[in-house]
Amino acid sequence: MVNPLVSIGTLSYNSAGFIRETIDSVLSQTYENWEYVICDDCSADNTVEIIKSYNDPRIKLFVNERNLGYAENGKRLRQYFGGDFIKIFDHDDVLYPNCIERQLEILLNKPDAAIVTCDADFINAAGKKLYVNKIPFKADAVSRKQMIDCMFRTGRNSFMDGSRTMLRRKVLERDFPLAADEKLYIIHEPLCAYRLLPTSLQMKISCIKEFQRGYKSLYLNKELRISRLQYMNVCVVNVVNYFLRSLIKILFNL
Repeated sequence: MVNPLVSIGTLSYNSAGFIRETIDSVLSQTYENWEYVICDDCSADNTVEIIKSYNDPRIKLFVNERNLGYAENGKRLRQYFGGDFIKIFDHDDVLYPNCIERQLEILLNKPDAAIVTCDADFINAAGKKLYVNKIPFKADAVSRKQMIDCMFRTGRNSFMDGSRTMLRRKVLERDFPLAADEKLYIIHEPLCAYRLLPTSLQMKISCIKEFQRGYKSLYLNKELRISRLQYMNVCVVNVVNYFLRSLIKILFNL
């Protein structure tokens, strides 16, 4: 497969403050055979006007007739992907110029690679670098079991954040991203910047319930062989994380 099409996707909603920088980071990619699909969820600011100001035919904008919410808008976004390789990233994040090229190279050369992830620079609203958020694995590739063990031990799957990852199209259709014979490959350097805003620290009780529903569905999937102890641990960790985030928000008046 020579120069395959990569579908890049973003969900936009009241993104006027950051969407130009996000789009510019896609236009700066060293790999050029991509389409950039943006689904706007009825923004009330001038997000749509900013997106329409770009003339590149690879940028494809779809504006919802009504506000669908994050999850439903995400489902709609996937309907427009035409490539065999997918990268979804947030409307306020930034891709570094060689991000697509580096991640696609691994997917093309490693048959057992379903997903490629990387470290990320965490930046503030002004774009100032705060710190490097590293993937919690030292190896260059990890198995499904290693992924599950980490997720259920720490209650986090930040290594699967959309802005970090590129994946094969088939992964979108699965309950769990890796099949038993596939691996998550890791690039141990920042290839993107994740914008950390005050809202990033907020977690509502409804989010806890959604989080636990997601992990429960994985626990009930017998193929994954997740123990009851692992499931109980991740539920406790999630509640602790909620209270820690709430405390940070109060202390720093976020």
